[in-house]
Formats: sequence, structure tokens, C-alpha cells
Amino acid sequence: MPMLLITGSYRILGDRPDGDTVHFTPRDPGFWCEVPGKNRVKRDEHGGASIRVDGIDATETHYNGVGPDYVHQPRDKGAHAARDELLSWLGFSKVVQDPEEKVTASTPETVPGYILTSGADMYGRCVALIGRGDPPKIGADPKPARSGTRIDVTISMMNRTANHHLLSRGLVYPTFYGNLSEELRADMTATTQQAREDKVPGSVWAYDETTSGVKIENLATLTDHQVIVPKLFRRLADYIRLFGPSLTCLPAYLAGGADEFHVPEQEASIIGLQHVVEVTNGNTFRMTRPIEDLVFVEK
Repeated sequence: MPMLLITGSYRILGDRPDGDTVHFTPRDPGFWCEVPGKNRVKRDEHGGASIRVDGIDATETHYNGVGPDYVHQPRDKGAHAARDELLSWLGFSKVVQDPEEKVTASTPETVPGYILTSGADMYGRCVALIGRGDPPKIGADPKPARSGTRIDVTISMMNRTANHHLLSRGLVYPTFYGNLSEELRADMTATTQQAREDKVPGSVWAYDETTSGVKIENLATLTDHQVIVPKLFRRLADYIRLFGPSLTCLPAYLAGGADEFHVPEQEASIIGLQHVVEVTNGNTFRMTRPIEDLVFVEK
């Protein structure tokens, strides 16, 4: 599946970047109109937009959901490490953030780079592979590809991106949607499985309990202690804030969320995470499949 190349720069001042979200401004904001798909990119007054880093999901540093307050996953078990590594990889240093995670200073203020995108999500964020410096070359052409070019992204091109880098370091979880080609997903899955096997100290795999099982006592179980797949954390954090720590009704709640996804051995899609989440004893849950087995349908 071809992806649209857009060149420009990253800027983090005034934003709350995390391990899978960063702000990007194209050299020519008109290229936002070329992003394919039914969802339109939501631009700010300067022509920039929020980028959701494709194929990955970082543990949450500030999630609002049903509110009223923000909640987070254990920040010392991967959440801040993923954010800091992304910003460092892009070329930012001396990043200062206020108590609400908003960036108040960085060196430099902007860094050049590019994105490769095949669409936007329902919130208007552009979903993309993100790169630094010059964009990739195509074939025998000695010059980098031009902004606005549609590129059949290869594994070697993807391996130059922050998406691959963060997965290889074990700092994020994979979370796939159908916009990524099967070839790219297979390579990201292999990268994930190697990182999981390595369990490098500081990586999410050194702490992950998604498939082993988590006993819920209160919301702090999720915010301060256990590390699980962020998509499931968001559903659970909202559920507990609405209904309390008993998980008896969690399967029904997940069914209402209607997340749609595919698994390798089944042609038809599955609707609802309750099909891959097991609840026992009323307060313990686990995912019955690794997250890389699921390919979600973008809404």
C-alpha cells in the first residue's frame, strides 16, 4: 500500500508529546489535503498537526477518557522512557516540561524530518511512520524523494523510522491497523517478539503483565503498579472510574466498546475485546492473545 511522503519539521513547544504522539508542520501544509482516507487531518493555525506514530502504542503519560482528571500508567516503567527516547531520537535535547507534561523549552525549537502516511484517525491525527533528516531515496535516484510523492514503503525504509526504533528498544507495544501492509506488520511483529524475549531493563517487556494476569484492587493498580497494553489500560481505566474495581461486568463493557479487529486464522472480523480478555474471580483479568496478533479496523 503506497504511503504519502510529506517533509517538514517537528516542534514540541506548548505540546504534551508522549511515546507515540508528536507535532509536525509540513513545509507545504497543502499536502494535508492529499492524505488518503475518510478522516481529514485536523490542522492548527500554523498548518501543523498531531501525528499518531503508526503501528505502536506507548504506555500512557496523560489519559483523560471519561475524566474528569487525567490518569497515567506507571511513568517509571516505560511511559517516560518512550517519550524521552522519541524526542532524543528526533534530535531534541534540554526538554523542559511543566507538572502537566507540557513542554516549556527545548533545544532546538524545531527539527527537520518527514512522515509517511496512509490516513488520519477519527480524532484528526495523521497516522504515520516518522523519520528524521532527509526522506528516503527511490530506486536509483540519487536524490531524496520529493514531498507529495506516493511511496511503496519497504522494510528498509521503515527500519529508518522512530516506529521501528522504539519497537526494537522494547519501549512501546505494537498496535496494528489495516493501513499497514502485511509485510511491514510481519517485520514489526518479529521486532516485537525479539524485544519481548530480550526483556531489556527499562523496557515495557521487563514489566508487562498483559497475558500473565493482573489482580485489580483499585485504579492505582493500573496507574502506579502494573504495566499492560495501553489500549486495554484505557478501557479498564474508564471502566473502573465508572463502575469501580469489580470486573464482573467488564466483558459487557468491552462488548459495548465494539473494537473491531482481525486475527490471523479467521477471515471474518471480531467485534469486542471481550473475545480476547478473560476475567476470573471477579477481579483478575488477562489477554488471551498477544497484542501483535490483533489487526484493528480504523473507525
